[in-house]
Amino acid sequence: MRYLAVITLAVFPALAAGRDSSNWKVEDHETIQRTFPVASGAGPKKLSVDNLDGFIHVDAYGGSEVRVSVERSTTAESQEALAEAKRDVKLDMSQEGNLVRLYADSPSRHNCCCGCCCCRYHMRFDYEIQVPKDIDLVLKNLNREIQVKGTAGDFEIHGLNGAIDMQAVAGSGSVHTLNGKVKVVFARNPERASQFHTLNGAVDVYFQQPLNADLKFQTLNGGVWADFDLAPLESSSAPEFRGAKLIYSSFRTNRRGSGRVGNGGPLLTFSGLNGPIRLHTKPQ
Repeated sequence: MRYLAVITLAVFPALAAGRDSSNWKVEDHETIQRTFPVASGAGPKKLSVDNLDGFIHVDAYGGSEVRVSVERSTTAESQEALAEAKRDVKLDMSQEGNLVRLYADSPSRHNCCCGCCCCRYHMRFDYEIQVPKDIDLVLKNLNREIQVKGTAGDFEIHGLNGAIDMQAVAGSGSVHTLNGKVKVVFARNPERASQFHTLNGAVDVYFQQPLNADLKFQTLNGGVWADFDLAPLESSSAPEFRGAKLIYSSFRTNRRGSGRVGNGGPLLTFSGLNGPIRLHTKPQ
């Protein structure tokens, strides 16, 4: 089998010109905690997090509140720069009905910088959030990972530089990052169209048996494997069997493929540039 050479693309946070944070000695840490009740009968429950730098961890639990704990970490070149950071960078935490919104605002959002940073300071927000199981999620992050555990609502997960890891989830939606691996383990298979994408990294998605879906793939440097049988949807995507794995021959020509598993169902789309796409119905 011939393999294409892997061309690695990377996107790094844009640094303000001339910034050298290695000599910054001023640090400040603060823990911010808030609780938001989300009641049944007041509309769909939804959590929206829009972060710049820092991880986002979301865990489902049996309660009816969104419990937020944020660690704010700031490094600066001087006390004056630290005061500037606290004045300029804000964490907006608000609620409208059953929508809880967390938004990190910084001058860097308006001057093409990546992260809560300037030439004199850098601020990071790390989120630990507990949510009701049936909440919908809209999570956006620029730098560092996103982790989700146990939720059953729909999801829109968007990263740039960082992995996305979702464990024991249900619902349908989209998972996208640019630099980082994508791993999604479903406790219940998606019932509507869903997308899974990374530019640089592996895509691993674990489904429950039986899986009934229509699948589409697109990749450049990396194969596509499934541990279940697929029937081709298009004549150009006739499968080849290699042992227990399935490889689409079309990836050596137009790098696209499609297939139907079981009786067919929602359209599940998988795409990447550098890295394998692996689909499983076996335990991780």
